Amino acid sequence: MSEPGAPIAPDRIGSTSVPAAAPASLAAPTATEGLTAADLHKAFGDHPVLRGVDLTVPDGAFAAVLGASGSGKTTLLRILAGFERPDRGVVAVGGVILDDDHHHLRAERRRVGYVPQEGSLFPHLTVEGNVGFGLRVREGREAEIAELLERVGLSGLGRRYPHELSGGQQQRVALARALAVRPRIVLLDEPFASLDAGLRATVRADVRAAVRRSGATAVLVTHDQDEALSIADLVAVIRDGVVAQVAPPRDLYESPVDPDLARFVGEANLIEGISYGSAAETPLGWLELRDGHRPARQQVTVLVRPEQLRVAASAGGGPGVAARVVETGFHGHDALVRLVMEDAAASPMVARVVGGMRLEAGAQVTLKVTGPVHCWPTPPAGDASPDLPAAQPDAGPG
Repeated sequence: MSEPGAPIAPDRIGSTSVPAAAPASLAAPTATEGLTAADLHKAFGDHPVLRGVDLTVPDGAFAAVLGASGSGKTTLLRILAGFERPDRGVVAVGGVILDDDHHHLRAERRRVGYVPQEGSLFPHLTVEGNVGFGLRVREGREAEIAELLERVGLSGLGRRYPHELSGGQQQRVALARALAVRPRIVLLDEPFASLDAGLRATVRADVRAAVRRSGATAVLVTHDQDEALSIADLVAVIRDGVVAQVAPPRDLYESPVDPDLARFVGEANLIEGISYGSAAETPLGWLELRDGHRPARQQVTVLVRPEQLRVAASAGGGPGVAARVVETGFHGHDALVRLVMEDAAASPMVARVVGGMRLEAGAQVTLKVTGPVHCWPTPPAGDASPDLPAAQPDAGPG
């Protein structure tokens, strides 16, 4: 029976390997494995939330856990922090057990920095007081706080109180407070959700840079696909209480494990086709397959992302498939164009166009696909892939 803080045995976590050598103490980790969660289960009453979560985040990486409301992502974060105990499974950092079936290392001993959604600052303390709350009174403490505030872009604001700060500044203070304990792991619980769209991207970039400079391993939970893909080195999609796929953002977007996950992480055109080795015949013509060779004459479902569709006016006379514009949604930096092809049996398409191209409803155009596409064998009728849950109010914790 292992003790919390002891080296984790590789066979305790199945196929996920963790170095057998452990750091001499929890205060001075030397292993480079980062964070490992294996076979985590958690239920609240008769409502199962986590059903066997497996996740490994390399040392120093920034990971995002992406999922709809109620999918279990916040419950996972709270277990990693030590605020909740799993019903079953293992949590380890750097080869050191924090949780297993028999032991639980308390949150205050884990050297984990936690940034909640609303910051949760102490209103009666200044910025300096909030950042230094968890630090011992010692020589050099003031210089350490000043360095942390500079790291998060708040130099000169140490004497202010939380109510004198903007929402973005308050989140930076919460991050500085989390980094003050020199954590091995930084956990972020949708910290940008309450910020307006214009501020969100800036604060996101600043937070990522500050965490990167600290050298800590970070896990962000979010329901925002753009946020996960733009900030993380690694994205794990949690679905129905398990990790459906974990991959770098580009791989997740270009090669999702199934059609439902493809739709969850972005706009997706899904069309039927027949594979012939390294290409597939589809209503959009012959398309190169990203995944190499497929069996000849296999029924496949093909993923074409909107930015892969090139739209040209029919008057140009170029190659492509004839289509008609149904509507255009203008977003400033680009526009999403919904189209139908002349082949009435084909599904409607969505294309993303940039620049000054103006496409009105009813315009006749041609479509052409650029780059290789991803595909899956089409399941038999009645054997569809599992649906990702739609965003909805939480049914319980998670």
